[in-house]
Amino acid sequence: MNKSSSSYKKSMTLETERACDHLDCEAEGEFRAPKSRMLDRGGPEDYRWFCMKHIREFNKSWNFFDGMSDDEVLRYKDEDITGHRPTWQLGTRTSSAKRSPHFDDPFDFQRDGGFGEHAEKNNRTSGPKESVIIDEEHRSALATLDLKPDSTLPEIKKRRKELAKKFHPDIRGGDKQAEEILKNINQAYTHLLSCTPS
Repeated sequence: MNKSSSSYKKSMTLETERACDHLDCEAEGEFRAPKSRMLDRGGPEDYRWFCMKHIREFNKSWNFFDGMSDDEVLRYKDEDITGHRPTWQLGTRTSSAKRSPHFDDPFDFQRDGGFGEHAEKNNRTSGPKESVIIDEEHRSALATLDLKPDSTLPEIKKRRKELAKKFHPDIRGGDKQAEEILKNINQAYTHLLSCTPS
């Protein structure tokens, strides 16, 4: 049984061994080389098989761009950047995408004035901006300082300073209620500072 299994293995290796494709060479063809540049990435039948000596000769003489014009070589080089996948210039298909009924806009970019080449034009012609959704903590902080949602950082600082002077316990003679109000003012101020761009 052991003898038959070794003869089976030997017959399998003989079937898979390839002879070198170079004329008058009997060595095993271990190394593959493409038959043409158009058949690159094909199956085993799309390659020639050479021994070490002849694959070196083949590689020295192989020119992938042989037969291509200078323009074709440059186009190939440019297309190789994207792996030869189709591309288009950025911003050239936005108008057709906006008109397409199948265009999915989950973030509602079109409402905000569009994107790409249409963004600036749409922003100039659009009316007043919709109000930003504000969470409860932010709304409460604005109410504590009696500010509007679009208040700037200098306005927030100015308002906090006014209220701190008004409700400071030293000015109020140690009033505990004023102390609690000042704590709320400071918490609101800290929250607004963390949320407001400088």
